[in-house]
Amino acid sequence: MVDQQSEHTAVPARLGDVTEADLEAIRQINESSVPAVNRLSLKQLRWFTLEYFRLAECSSRLAGFLLCLAPEADYDSPNFQWLSERYHRVPYVDRVAVDLSFHRRGIAKALYLDAAATVGDRFRTIACEVNLRPRNDVSLEFHDRLGGRPAGTQDHGYVEVQYMVWELPF
Repeated sequence: MVDQQSEHTAVPARLGDVTEADLEAIRQINESSVPAVNRLSLKQLRWFTLEYFRLAECSSRLAGFLLCLAPEADYDSPNFQWLSERYHRVPYVDRVAVDLSFHRRGIAKALYLDAAATVGDRFRTIACEVNLRPRNDVSLEFHDRLGGRPAGTQDHGYVEVQYMVWELPF
């Protein structure tokens, strides 16, 4: 599960379910990742109808998280809606974020692989979107290396995104 692209790889010491006690630290990692992800309040983190919400710890520190919405989520995101209209029952990776001090150490890859293994017995596809404007080259390269297949783009005016899908298992 280690990202072979990085010379400083480190498999997370623990992948685990997010608890209420983790939410503030998750919110802080999320905030440090804007504009690659949207801002989220603690209230919003508690609201999501989730298919998968796990964290990675390294050296007893929160290293990152992945939040994946259930296909039936009541979520008005235009990205979630776009994917829902085109793919039947697809879990939607709303965000993956890794603390800057843990970048390029296989954290996001470990979370994605764990998410795919967790939802793969119930779903055939998993999807996400990545910013084209403002351009997020790190995320685009990561998702491409992970085998994501471009599935379309959408320009929302303030942001343009590329949708990516994976057939499960991957």
